Amino acid sequence: MIKFFRQIRRDLMEKNNTGKYLKYAIGEIVLVMIGILLALQVNNWNEMNKKKRLKNEYQTSLTNDYTKDTLQLNDRLKRNKKRLALLTSVIDSIDNGFYTTIEDYIELYLNNFSSISVINIYNSNSFNLLISTGNIDLFDKKFRTELMELNRLQRAEQIVQNGNKDYLFKFMQNVSLKYPSPNIGNPFHADAAIQLLWKNVRIDDLPRDLLSLISQERYTIIRYIELTESVLHQTELVLKLLNNSNT
Repeated sequence: MIKFFRQIRRDLMEKNNTGKYLKYAIGEIVLVMIGILLALQVNNWNEMNKKKRLKNEYQTSLTNDYTKDTLQLNDRLKRNKKRLALLTSVIDSIDNGFYTTIEDYIELYLNNFSSISVINIYNSNSFNLLISTGNIDLFDKKFRTELMELNRLQRAEQIVQNGNKDYLFKFMQNVSLKYPSPNIGNPFHADAAIQLLWKNVRIDDLPRDLLSLISQERYTIIRYIELTESVLHQTELVLKLLNNSNT
């Protein structure tokens, strides 16, 4: 093609046809410019398709991560609300004088301990990759704002609850060291074991210590529910934006 154009130029120059040569030269420049513009357009189109595919991949991975998070959060909220209701009922019973003897408090103490789950572990791999690569700019400003707010709420929840959990577990440890549990199924053997293990314990302190422990656990769960519900609400909002962007 290039040889063809060169041959035309040579023929026009040899014939000393300046007017036609100028017209030809202008036409050739226009064709070259059109070719460049088309090449740029194709390149831009390819880049846009590449970004669109990448954005779709992030949308899918983020949707999967946050869907898993909502399932986890709803399950833990349900279990912690059930535990909170039990603790509140126990405190109300204590306030209303339901527990009157030290034996009542011993029985309550031996049956009160249970494992609680007040720390959330979020699926953050997709978010971390999105931030580290700078590909967050693939999304519009509203989505970026809500996504960063979700990350802020997650981090705040983990910081607060890690502190509350550590304090509660230290509290539990101190109480359990003061009143070691025999963990014996037979009530008769349990009573004998308690008398031996608690020989040097001020047993009259048990109601106060137990109420403090229950109150601390209740506070820890209340804060967990408050913070986790905020995270859950924001997670559902981000999921809604992700789903709407796919339509």
